[in-house]
Amino acid sequence: MAGRNLAYDLLPGLSKTVSIPIICVGNITSGGTGKTPMVAFLARHFQSRGLRVAVLSRGYGRKNKQAQVIVTAASATKALTPDEIGDEALMLRQQLPEVTLVLDADRVRGATAIVENDLADIILMDDGFQHRKLRRDFNLIIIDSQRLFGNHQALPAGPLRESISSLKRADAVIFNKFDQRHPDFYTQAAAILNHIAPHRLFCAGYRYKNFTQLSGIQEKTLDEMKKCGPFCAVAGLANNDYFFTQLKTSGLKLAESVPFKDHHVYTRKNLIKLKELCQGRPLVTTAKDADKLRLQAAAAGENFMRNIWIANIEVEIDNEGRFLELLHY
Repeated sequence: MAGRNLAYDLLPGLSKTVSIPIICVGNITSGGTGKTPMVAFLARHFQSRGLRVAVLSRGYGRKNKQAQVIVTAASATKALTPDEIGDEALMLRQQLPEVTLVLDADRVRGATAIVENDLADIILMDDGFQHRKLRRDFNLIIIDSQRLFGNHQALPAGPLRESISSLKRADAVIFNKFDQRHPDFYTQAAAILNHIAPHRLFCAGYRYKNFTQLSGIQEKTLDEMKKCGPFCAVAGLANNDYFFTQLKTSGLKLAESVPFKDHHVYTRKNLIKLKELCQGRPLVTTAKDADKLRLQAAAAGENFMRNIWIANIEVEIDNEGRFLELLHY
């Protein structure tokens, strides 16, 4: 990886440039750091400024990994599934229906399609920090404040995709999930100060926007949800503990917490077991898991489906104004 990066540093002509700005949201560790919610935050920001936004992603979890898929507000004529575009892309589609999604493992080909078809004024590349074939105008790195850099070893011995020194390519770094930061956060995080200026460091977390029924019929605020319960919770994230802990610290009473691996595809058997575990109690899950649960919820009955609630989150960034000033597009 170091040799590859050196080649791109010394030979910038190896990277393809397109005619509209590209902001990359990435990380230097494996596992979820919260890139997709940050992409949604940035998309809303640029939309509020009147810009057309396209999200460029490989569409992790979709079955046809090599095909290029383009989803626009006008082109989606049928319900999409996680098999077609991946769970995170589907979540973005539902939250941001006016944003164009371009799913392509070949990021250069995907960005070129966006420009040639005049689909956007700005591109947000989801998880592309290591994809150096496509030049970007701004690199935003997300670091999980709970896990930081693990044992500081590269894959497969540790979680690092590349060395901490690669942060010198970053234009900004956000320590996400800062409310549940590692006990030795300040000691370990200080290691990056050799590679990026302090004024480019930010902290972020999540707040609950609302809770919606899986069926889409009802919506509740956090205060309304606190009056219900106790709840069961289920999630298939890279860091399930953060989700479960945040529910509890927000005031919800949890009777049971059921973790699955990241991007878990729920089965009929999973839903039946969840129904048995809940014993009539409401079930809370994430927006990322919702559509995969919906595909199997009928197996557990309509009443159980009405008792599943989606926790919808929004990103909150400390010094948000200073952060947005860096994004001068």
